[in-house]
Amino acid sequence: MIGVYGGYGMTAKGSPQYLTCPMCDVEVPMAGDEKVGEQVFCPYCQCPLSIRKSKNDEVYLEEDF
Repeated sequence: MIGVYGGYGMTAKGSPQYLTCPMCDVEVPMAGDEKVGEQVFCPYCQCPLSIRKSKNDEVYLEEDF
């Protein structure tokens, strides 16, 4: 199964991918091997988040209470 970013966790410049926490707007670093539906935690507010993908293939984080 390919990860959220097509198996690539780094951009062309070698920097990690980030998604924004919907609770505190902090950038959450992603390793690149996460799967849609997987639970992650915001490193700042510790909110449980779920990785989601929209119909147009946009990846985002959603609160997972």
